[in-house]
Amino acid sequence: MTVRHVFGLRATLAAAAIALAFASPSMAQSAPPAPSVAGTTWGGADSDGDYYDYTFRPDGVLAYKYSGGSFTNGTWKQFGDVIYMETNHKYSERQGTIAGTHIDGNAWNVQGHEWTWSADKK
Repeated sequence: MTVRHVFGLRATLAAAAIALAFASPSMAQSAPPAPSVAGTTWGGADSDGDYYDYTFRPDGVLAYKYSGGSFTNGTWKQFGDVIYMETNHKYSERQGTIAGTHIDGNAWNVQGHEWTWSADKK
C-alpha cells in the first residue's frame, strides 16, 4: 500500500466516523416515563388556598374533594409525565407535570380565572 493510499484511507475513515457521529441518536439517557396514576389518590393546595384530593379512577373518572364537597363529575388523561384533568363538563381544567410523587401545574376556568396547583401522592 502506498503512502497516498494510506492517507486516502485515513481520510475516508475519518469522514465516515464524523458522519456516523452526527447521524446516530444521542447516547444521553432520557428519564423513564411516569407510572400511570390510575387507581391512586393525590392531595394538595392551589394558589387560591384551596386544598383538593384527586382520585384517578382507572376508568378515566376523576373523583375529587375540596371544601365544597365530593364530586365525580371530572375526567382525567395521562400522556407520559403530563396529566390533564377537567371538572364539571370543562368548567375548570388543570394540566400538570408528574415528577415522582409530586405534580405541579396550571389551571383555568370558563370565567377566565387562572391559578396554579400542586399535589402529592398519598
